[in-house]
Amino acid sequence: MAKTSYFHLMKHFLPFTMTLMVIQSCVVPPTPLDSGVSLNLVNERKRSVSNIEYDLSFLIPESKLEMITANETMRFHCAEIDNLALDFKESSLNLKQMSVNGNPIDPSVINEHIVIPKKYLQEENVVEIEFIAGNLSLNRNEDYLYTLLVPDRARTVFPLMDQPNLKAKWQLSLDIPAAWEAVANGPVISVEVADNRKKISFEQTRPISSYLFAFAAGKFQRMSNPEGDMTMYYRETDTLKIQRNAPEIFSLHRKALDWLETYTGIKYPFQKFDFALIPTFQYGGMEHPGSIFYRERSLMLDESASINQELRRASLIAHETAHMWFGDLVTMDWFNDVWLKEVFANFMAAKIVNPSFPEIDHDLRFLLAHYPAAYAVDRSEGTHPIQQPLDNLQDAGSLYGAIIYQKAPVVMRNLESIIGETQFQKGIQTYLNNFSFSNATWDDLIGILSKYSDLDLNQWNRDWVKKSGMPEISIQISDRMLDFDLVNSHDNQIWPQQITLSLDQDRESFMLTEKSQIEVDDRKISINSNGRAYGYLNFSPDLQKYQNDDLSHPDDLIRASSWMTLWEAFLHKKILPQEIYQCLLMALPSEKNPLILDYLSDILQTTYWHFMTDQRPQIQKEIESILFKGMTQETDESLQRIFYNAYSSITLSEVGIQNLQKIWAGNLPAFQLPLSENDKIRLALQLAVRNTPDVQKILKDQMDLTRNPDNKKRLEFLMPALSSDQGVRDHFFESLLLEENREQEPWVSEALSYLHHPLRARQSEKYILPSLQILPEIKKTGDIFFPKAWLDATLSGHSSTQAAKIVTDFLKDHPEIAPDLRNKILQSADILFRSTEFND
Repeated sequence: MAKTSYFHLMKHFLPFTMTLMVIQSCVVPPTPLDSGVSLNLVNERKRSVSNIEYDLSFLIPESKLEMITANETMRFHCAEIDNLALDFKESSLNLKQMSVNGNPIDPSVINEHIVIPKKYLQEENVVEIEFIAGNLSLNRNEDYLYTLLVPDRARTVFPLMDQPNLKAKWQLSLDIPAAWEAVANGPVISVEVADNRKKISFEQTRPISSYLFAFAAGKFQRMSNPEGDMTMYYRETDTLKIQRNAPEIFSLHRKALDWLETYTGIKYPFQKFDFALIPTFQYGGMEHPGSIFYRERSLMLDESASINQELRRASLIAHETAHMWFGDLVTMDWFNDVWLKEVFANFMAAKIVNPSFPEIDHDLRFLLAHYPAAYAVDRSEGTHPIQQPLDNLQDAGSLYGAIIYQKAPVVMRNLESIIGETQFQKGIQTYLNNFSFSNATWDDLIGILSKYSDLDLNQWNRDWVKKSGMPEISIQISDRMLDFDLVNSHDNQIWPQQITLSLDQDRESFMLTEKSQIEVDDRKISINSNGRAYGYLNFSPDLQKYQNDDLSHPDDLIRASSWMTLWEAFLHKKILPQEIYQCLLMALPSEKNPLILDYLSDILQTTYWHFMTDQRPQIQKEIESILFKGMTQETDESLQRIFYNAYSSITLSEVGIQNLQKIWAGNLPAFQLPLSENDKIRLALQLAVRNTPDVQKILKDQMDLTRNPDNKKRLEFLMPALSSDQGVRDHFFESLLLEENREQEPWVSEALSYLHHPLRARQSEKYILPSLQILPEIKKTGDIFFPKAWLDATLSGHSSTQAAKIVTDFLKDHPEIAPDLRNKILQSADILFRSTEFND
């Protein structure tokens, strides 16, 4: 909803009650108060605050155009009595009444804070506020809403002290339409229905940080597992899809909980375990204790889902469940250590998933799930350390990305191998027990782990966590000796790690130093044969034969590791696009491992669209033929789907497009892969971006065929981005520059990817500059992953020198742009920059 509409409606304010009990510290706020939540303010409040409780109620109207009214009461203890600043990122007009310890005061918001004067405060305090809830983080849709308050969005909804190290107990009541359901952190303790309204009261929670407080309300369905200790809330309307997915969804959660209780030695620490599946959810998932939120299609898989999709679902469930211990039970003290909760969620998820997929090589899965995404950022000029400085919580969203989600688990596994799995587990158990329902820093953890290791972890900690970048390791062979040379060592950064070699049937590992030498004799060499080395392995020309041989090695891990090494060599201009393309053509028909084939498909599409723009007409027939055979002749559905996804992505020939139309219509007998509603929508959009004949009829028919109401709304939103009329696309892009048109962020990202599709890249170059110029606003108004998603969708379709120049000129002309945004631009533009080096 536009801000003008919101404030216009303020005059319709309805009575409402919300109680916020906070046992917190009272401190002298900075003068003048900074906007956001500054580290100075956080430290001052932390010194005095304790025993926080929040009691909250919201009256939610059926129409999203009406305001949500609230009352709140805060209770908190002050060790020191001084002026107290509450955080509230809304207008003073939202505040209706306020009292402190029974004394009415005239509330006002100054620079996103409400300041309570010292004269009203005492050792035990009660603050009551009647107000209108802010809309920014309530994600209001026509018949449902949900909160998403990470990292500092609680203050956009109600006044509080919004910082992770002031944990609180929360009690909530919701007054909602009678036909709606609701889920929150605490168990339901009462439900009252009268006059087409329903009032639900929830039990007080155990201590959690403010960014973990959550509720969702709307037209959801409910389903519980047979044991009755988990409830799933969902909006999917396909009954067969629900019945097919629900048992596995519950089972994966149960397995994750059981594994974590065993590993940590701590029973599930919260009162209940529910989760909600939300169609428009911005992330894969969010770890609210007692009320995990997921993007619905991440868990509700189609009947023909590939093994990769099943693994991703299992990993996502394990990730969010692991957060119950790592992030919720023990929370980082400040968001500069946000990586600490994410690294353990991903690291533990990799361990949790293994038993559910005994047929999968999980070392291979770890390699392909983490290294490519980490390298994509770490090789760019926009890379950064795992642990980053943070002066204000309003900037915490920019800390998220592949470095903490993908690189950090690699680094943590490296640390586990140095310490040993048993000692590492003991250290983690000590950490969780010492800081349960409290906060901790990375230095707290590394101090504990140091006691379980004979090695000095200071160098490791500094090189891998505190500093940025990835090692470049030059590898040469001479006189039956392999020489390893750390090329980019600077400031004594040596990235200590083990390197493993296969020499014939033997494996040897050694700790890499700045210069290392291994005797290999005349044995067959496979370098990094366990796939654990992190960095750019720069093979000398005389080692290229060994690498090429390993591209077809029977060992899956060696083969995948070799492909990743070859891809990095290509991106560092050691080989030409035609060379890697030919290697891929040879490998695709014979690759039977779906994890590796999926990776090869990804780099094939990147090569095709970004590095072979001039050669596409010459190679089109050959590559389409290989992919068509794969999707029609493979018997394994996972392999069929990978070939189909690649075919539908890159097909341009007249025959190929006709095949896609027949597949969409169900008239290609050779194609036996079942397609879901989402598959059919995606295929219709792929046809639209190619301006195929009858495309308007295809889109209209697809709209009529779409049964899921949320899918229908998504398709309606995307239509203008697919229009063959440039004027319609221009108008649609301009509409995205207005905040109210970016509410559904996943839809916006998808629409941008079609606007900037490589087939329309020339026409969309004019969108790049305004997309960069609005980036600070995207950061301010969007959720934590949206700035990077906005940039990826904007730049990922481009490979021209002109597009690259727009980006470099913008960076040169805007030295004032925030460093975190500059880094994200450089990350998203990395393939664009590299493609222009080849295409010039």
